[in-house]
Amino acid sequence: MENGRQLQLSAWAFAGATLLGSIVSMRDNVPGEPLGIRLPLSVPVGLLVGWGAGVAAPWPMPVAAVLAASRRGGSARNRAVVCSAIGAACIAGTLVEPVMRRPQAWTVGMRLAILANIATSAALIATSLGFARRVLREE
Repeated sequence: MENGRQLQLSAWAFAGATLLGSIVSMRDNVPGEPLGIRLPLSVPVGLLVGWGAGVAAPWPMPVAAVLAASRRGGSARNRAVVCSAIGAACIAGTLVEPVMRRPQAWTVGMRLAILANIATSAALIATSLGFARRVLREE
């Protein structure tokens, strides 16, 4: 059976994009405000408590993706569902941030972080679906 190496690599790439987004958000002071919801937290505190930031997914998302992709027991289908759901949630989360409606204010780092979020999230979804398809064929 496929050991899920591609799924693991996609999850780690997603984690790297989250780290990049976190660094950019702290540097450029881009707080997380999904759908305009603001918490009275500084960007570093928001990241630390798992709220995320304007161009960074909350840290529990990449942790869950890496753990699900790396898991050796249990259902391979569940691993794929978890990873694809996380990828979809990150794309949705990125799109509902107010910073997305102000592209003229984006720095080069913000553009790179947004691109990395969307690209690695899409890759996580695609890899998860491919992994699930291979697992179903083998069953």
